[in-house]
Amino acid sequence: MKALLCTLLLATATTAHASTNCAELKKELSAMQEAQAQIMRSLVSNHETFASTMEEYSEVLSDSKDSKSVSKSMDQSAKAFRARGVQGKRMSDRLNNATEDLFARVSACLK
Repeated sequence: MKALLCTLLLATATTAHASTNCAELKKELSAMQEAQAQIMRSLVSNHETFASTMEEYSEVLSDSKDSKSVSKSMDQSAKAFRARGVQGKRMSDRLNNATEDLFARVSACLK
């Protein structure tokens, strides 16, 4: 009787734990979906920023006789955009790794 009661309690606890884990996985999926949306919005914003900056530089360059300062500013901007690209790549890699892990856990949860 004691063994049966322990088995029943263990089964109930395991089921409750699995249910909690699945609920947490659902929350993580929602958070990851939002993170992906933010990354995409950021990429779009970066493209717009880049285009606007290049337009400004083009205007200054066409109106300026001192193109060295403009060229230096353009080089600095290019470095900044490259740094953003590297950061975006790292973030994307982390998100992909987290997605793979999450899918593995969801798969195990559904078995």
